[in-house]
Order: sequence, then structure tokens, then C-alpha cells
Amino acid sequence: MTDDHAENAVRLLDIVYDLYGNDKRYPYESLPFSVKADGAVVLSDDLMTELEKDGNNDLIDWAHENIVGLFE
Repeated sequence: MTDDHAENAVRLLDIVYDLYGNDKRYPYESLPFSVKADGAVVLSDDLMTELEKDGNNDLIDWAHENIVGLFE
């Protein structure tokens, strides 16, 4: 794991925790993403809203590529 990968993972998980940490179903029943039959990742609306903010938008592509691995 590279330093950039680790930093992005921490940043993304901090955002996810801020959004879903109080949800008693998270992370077992309520994930911030879904995976289509073709393997494409769809981020939740709430997560996309946070990632589209200045300072976070560099994580959008990274999240699509790596979020599944963070929850395996």
C-alpha cells in the first residue's frame, strides 16, 4: 500500500464514518455504496454530495475504484 493509497483510505473512511457512524445498521446492513451486476460501483447520494465538495472531489474516482476493498 502506498502512502497516497493509505491517506485516501483514511480520508474516505473518515467521511463515511461522519455520514454513517450513528446508523446502527452500518456497516453490516447499510453500506455507502452498491455494486451493479457488471461490477460498477455506485456511491450513495449522501457520500457523493460530500465528495463533490471542495477538498474532497479528488477522492471520487479513487472511491469508485477502491471503496469495495475497504469493506471486504
